[in-house]
Amino acid sequence: MKEFSLIIPTYNRKERLIKNIAQVKNTYPEAEIIIVDDGSLDGTDKEINHVFGNSVIYLRNAKNQGKGASLRKGFKIATGKFLIFTDDDLPYGINGIQNILRELKQGKPVVISRRDKFNDNFIKAIERLAFNMCIKPVLGINISDTQAGLKGFSREVAHKIFANSFINRFAVDIEILILCQRFNYPITIVPVHHQYFQPTSLSSTNILNIFLDVIRIKFHRYDKK
Repeated sequence: MKEFSLIIPTYNRKERLIKNIAQVKNTYPEAEIIIVDDGSLDGTDKEINHVFGNSVIYLRNAKNQGKGASLRKGFKIATGKFLIFTDDDLPYGINGIQNILRELKQGKPVVISRRDKFNDNFIKAIERLAFNMCIKPVLGINISDTQAGLKGFSREVAHKIFANSFINRFAVDIEILILCQRFNYPITIVPVHHQYFQPTSLSSTNILNIFLDVIRIKFHRYDKK
């Protein structure tokens, strides 16, 4: 069994993805790296195969299905003792992964990151404020940063969480936290430094879809076993 698996969902970012995978492999040669390509159209598949061959696990969705669907696909086959996912732009660097892994090794079942700053323009800042103000009353989440794309789990907890997850897109981060609450898994929060700012892919349509997914999460009947 690998010490940990790193699951990286990706879409149309092959240049930065290749660079970041190389960095992770250099730091953690023992890690199981699982790339889940969400239907990229930029030749990600050929580049991954050319550069890394069989040294990473490459999965591809036939069409774009969303972050949640990609994570479930990756977590389903992961074999590590600890399972971590991060965004393909590695926004919190190697240090962010190290911080998550350190807490998991100390026996914490769920470890999530909290960004030290946001690169929001005025409109995005207003959207973020409205987003947080609506989510907390509806779902009862008392966590300031739900969307940071770096979270880790013990193997047992990861399988429980993702076996019950059904959200396909960006709201999966929120669903993960709700499932942790429903199954009484304590959440450890570690601060991370946002090293790289990728322009957000959350359009107004994405924001609307997240709100709709929040309602679906609210009324979904999850397994409580």
